[in-house]
Amino acid sequence: MKDTAFVLAGCVALAFTGSAQADVINFSAPSGLAGQAEFTMIDGQTFQIRLANTSTGVPVGFDSADQLLTGISFDIGLPGSNASDPVITGGTAVIGTTSQSVNFSTGSYGPGQDLGGEWGYGNSGGSGAMNNAISGNTAGVVAFGGPNLDGPASLNGPQGGLVANPALVSLGGLGAIQNEILIEFTLDSSVSGLSDIIGNGARIEFGSDAAFIDVPAPAGAPVLAGLCLVAARRRRA
Repeated sequence: MKDTAFVLAGCVALAFTGSAQADVINFSAPSGLAGQAEFTMIDGQTFQIRLANTSTGVPVGFDSADQLLTGISFDIGLPGSNASDPVITGGTAVIGTTSQSVNFSTGSYGPGQDLGGEWGYGNSGGSGAMNNAISGNTAGVVAFGGPNLDGPASLNGPQGGLVANPALVSLGGLGAIQNEILIEFTLDSSVSGLSDIIGNGARIEFGSDAAFIDVPAPAGAPVLAGLCLVAARRRRA
C-alpha cells in the first residue's frame, strides 16, 4: 500500500446528449486506471450509481490492493451552497447485474447480493476535496448496513473493492467484485436534478488513497503534473 496518494487529472472533454435523468461519467488515466459511473435520478431524494472498474492497466509498482476501485465522491450543492445542502442519509449497495464476487472468504456471490456491510456513505470529506462519498474504506464513512461478506471486518477496503479483470491481478487473499456494483442512496431533502449532485465534478479512488482520478466541473480544472485525463460524459434519457 502506498503512503502518498496522487491525483490524475487535467485536460477534460465533456459531451452531453439527451435528458438530465441519467449521466454517465468515464474516468481514465494514462496508466490504464479507469472507471465508469452512471448516475440516475429516481426522484428528488433518491439516486442510483452504477459504478464499474474499467481499467486496462495500472501505474508501475502498484500492488493488488491499489488496483481495486474503492470509492466515488462528489459535492452535493444547491445554488448559493451553504450548510443546508442536502446530505446522504442511507442507501444500499449490491453486486451489479453482470458481475460476481472473486476470492470472498465466505463464498461466491452473484448479481443482486447485498454489499451493505462492505460499502457505505459519508458527508464530511470524502476522497480528497469532495464532501460526499460512497466508499468501501473506513475514513468518514458509515456502512449501509448488511452482511459482512469478507472478513475481518466490514468497511475494511480495499476488501470488496472492484476489479476490472481478476485474471490480470494477483489478488492474494483480497476479496473483490468483478467489476460492477449498483448503489442507491437517499438524501435528507430534495434537489432539482443531477446537476446538484455532480455539477461540481466527481472523483474515483483506488486502494486506500493509492490514487484518485478527477473529472472536474464543466468549467474545467488546471492540469496537474503534466498529466492529461480525457473524460467522456453523456446524458441519457
